[in-house]
Parts: sequence; structure tokens; C-alpha cells
Amino acid sequence: MGRFPVRYHDGVTRWAPILLLAAAAALAATVDRIAATVNDVAVPESEVRRAMALSALRPAAGEGTESFRTRVLDALIDERLQYEDALRFGPAVPDAADVQAALQRLRARIAKEGKNPDAEFAAAGLTPEEVRGMVERQLIVERYLQERFRPIAFADEDRAREEYEKHYVPERQAAGQPVPAFETVSEEMRARSQQRVFTEEAEKWMKELREKARIAIYPAPAPVSGARTPVLVSTAAAPSIRTPVVIATVAAPPARTPTPKPSP
Repeated sequence: MGRFPVRYHDGVTRWAPILLLAAAAALAATVDRIAATVNDVAVPESEVRRAMALSALRPAAGEGTESFRTRVLDALIDERLQYEDALRFGPAVPDAADVQAALQRLRARIAKEGKNPDAEFAAAGLTPEEVRGMVERQLIVERYLQERFRPIAFADEDRAREEYEKHYVPERQAAGQPVPAFETVSEEMRARSQQRVFTEEAEKWMKELREKARIAIYPAPAPVSGARTPVLVSTAAAPSIRTPVVIATVAAPPARTPTPKPSP
């Protein structure tokens, strides 16, 4: 599901699979061609086109339209799998205040790009209710990721020191910069370690979802008509983590300082 860049470890914000799925094929107002199927559920081409127009995922320098479309479609497939997995645990409906805040962030991002949010939604064929549904999906997956990986990603002092010695010190030395003592950057090392573990665990999870899923990808639209044979990819090796078709970003949970145990 271009690369999820952040200050330090690229994978963390990638795992806020903040959905721009347009509520799957149900949102298509007209008959639509199929771009892919995920566990026998269609991803319509209109959904891909909407994501290409509205998502935070943008074409790389020199990237062609079809290459960009492929990246977006891959991201939509990953996001569909993530949302399906989250639904298995009966997630609660997001609070109205959280949904509203996420909607405001979405509108602010689009406005920052010099576009009119309402005009962009209308051009993509999305009603206000559909946009709100997309945001609610986003929040469900964000919460699921936090609950699933927060305990695993907790960074104690051992992990923080490992981050310092294996990654931070070599980075500073390679850049010809002075290396601060561990004690002066311990909290930063906790956060970095937590981000790293969060990403690694999320990547493992995504690989498992891909391996278990039934995924078929159809050729991109072409001028000629005729039947298309899907390309089955469910048995292929899982691709590396991709930037999701995001409308916001979610970081790994903040590092926490462990509470010292009382002396016996």
C-alpha cells in the first residue's frame, strides 16, 4: 500500500493507513470497470482515479501516469486488507469530535495545495457523507494499529541503548558530527527505537495479510475493449511497504518512560 518520508524512520507514518478507499465499490454511482479484487471484493477503477486525484500520495519526479496509478492501486489494496483485519475485532465507531478534527485536517491539506476542498470532492464524485465515511475508516484503522502495536513497540532502556549504539552513533560518525552521550539523547533514542519496532511489526503484519489474501489485479484501462484476465498475486512475495493513500498521517505511539519498581 513513492515512500510512508518522516523525520527518521520512513516506515512509521506509512502505517497510518489513513484510508481514501471511497467506501469501496458501493460509492460508485455508475457501472464501473474493475481495477482489482481483494478477497473477491472489487476495487473499481473510479476508486483508483479518485485516490490519484485526492490523496496525499503524489507522483514522483519524472513518474508516468501508469506508474503512479500502479502505486496508488497497490496502496488501496493494502488499505483494504488493513481495514478488513481491523473489522474482525469489532472496532467502536469513532467519536464525532475525532471525525470532525480529521475532516478539518483533510480540508486543510487540500487547501494548502491551492485547491478548493469542496470542488475537489465534487470533481471526484464524493458526497460529504462519503468523505466522512472515508475519514471514519481512517480513524478505525489508526486506532487498531495503535492498540495492536503499542505494547510491542514499547522502548525500554535496553532498546534505547541498542538504537543509540547500532544506528545513532554510526549515523553521526558517518556525517562527521559529534556524538552526544547516551544520557543526553536517551528520550530521543526511546522514540526512535519505538518507531523502528512499530514499523517492523507493521511490515510483518502486512506481509501476512498479503500472503493470506486472494488478490487479482487487472490490466490498466486501454483503448481496446475485450475481456481481461486478472493477474493473480496472492502467492507472490509481499511487496515492501508503500505509502498509503493517506489523507493524514499517524505516528507510532509516543515513547513512555517505564515506571521504576519499588525497592523490596
